[in-house]
Amino acid sequence: MTNSFPFGELPPAPAPEIIDELRGYEVAWISDSTELYLMDRHIRPIFPTAARIVGPAVTVTVPPGEFLMVSAALTKVRPGDLLIIDARGDMSRAVWGEYFSTWARGLGVPGVVIDGACRDVAEIETLGFPVFARGTIPRKPTLNGQGEVNVPVSCGGVCVLPGDIVVADREGVIVIPLRHLDKILKRVRVTAQRERSHNGVAVGGRKEYDAFFEKSFAKRIAEAPPLNEAE
Repeated sequence: MTNSFPFGELPPAPAPEIIDELRGYEVAWISDSTELYLMDRHIRPIFPTAARIVGPAVTVTVPPGEFLMVSAALTKVRPGDLLIIDARGDMSRAVWGEYFSTWARGLGVPGVVIDGACRDVAEIETLGFPVFARGTIPRKPTLNGQGEVNVPVSCGGVCVLPGDIVVADREGVIVIPLRHLDKILKRVRVTAQRERSHNGVAVGGRKEYDAFFEKSFAKRIAEAPPLNEAE
């Protein structure tokens, strides 16, 4: 079967130093800086020790349980790209497993994010290849050929464009739209500095906590309306 859908274009990758910088930021910090672009909480690492992954998105969208164009997407990846699979959130068939994790790693792909199901969890964990998915099921996929590569997709309820930066760790998965990269980076740097310094407050016992509470929360609590006024 010949697929009549063209492959989309992939923008140039960001500078390596930007990816390296983002690798040092928790997904929670990026979320605090944007309040947007956080994927559904059910898309999680399939094994608990999965490393944080960061990279530009190579996107692929397929019907539920379909795999063939996922294999085609690997012909378009560059070292450092993440594969983002929009499988419609379907959990009836796995669209990823150990064999293609091995191929992806050999192609320089740091990890995969799937709005759908994966299988071969034990083997992928042994491989140490980070996969984030909605869940797992051992049933194999179909090979009918429908799908598109490097087009806008929906993954975990978030629109992902080819080349957008995706960051995933044990707390979740977030997208940084390429068009907003500079603005979001500036915000995340401020958030990271604040988090790493504990908001500039020394952490300790009662004396330190009371000072922290007075500085950070006491005024807000005092100004909060009574419950009957807030209803």
